[in-house]
Amino acid sequence: MFLWILILRMLLVDGLKTLGVAEAIEKDPDVLKPLFVGGPKALEVQDLLDLFSPCFSPPGSNRRRQENQALMFWKDWLIEVDGTRPVTLEQMLIFASGIDCIPPLGFPNHPTIQFLHDSNGYRRIFPEANTCEVILRLPLHPSYSIFTEYMESGILQSPTFGLF
Repeated sequence: MFLWILILRMLLVDGLKTLGVAEAIEKDPDVLKPLFVGGPKALEVQDLLDLFSPCFSPPGSNRRRQENQALMFWKDWLIEVDGTRPVTLEQMLIFASGIDCIPPLGFPNHPTIQFLHDSNGYRRIFPEANTCEVILRLPLHPSYSIFTEYMESGILQSPTFGLF
């Protein structure tokens, strides 16, 4: 098996060298990147809405009512983020996944949304994320204005988390 891999690699590298492609890739990899990854596509609201799947509590529960409201706030906020908010869609994706664009082949794990319910009297007001698993955890707030305030504050301050 190793021999076949070695032979294929040598043929590929030699073929790319013959046409001068190998040198062009080494000299300026960003020029040929669109050829291999399909080129950068501007991130749109619908991309984020389609990307994440919410993990809901059982239907009819008080938790589910709060989660539905938070998801509605998040969707409305994303629409505003696309034009009038200080946060960008790319910053939102970086916060949730650690990268600024959706990979051409998608994420290894399907991105999900979870909800931050109160536990033991402790209320989490800022959004949280697990970039390894691509899990976005939304805070639960009684109004849209409070939700947007804490979402934006949490995302804008996240690059400096742990530096002070």
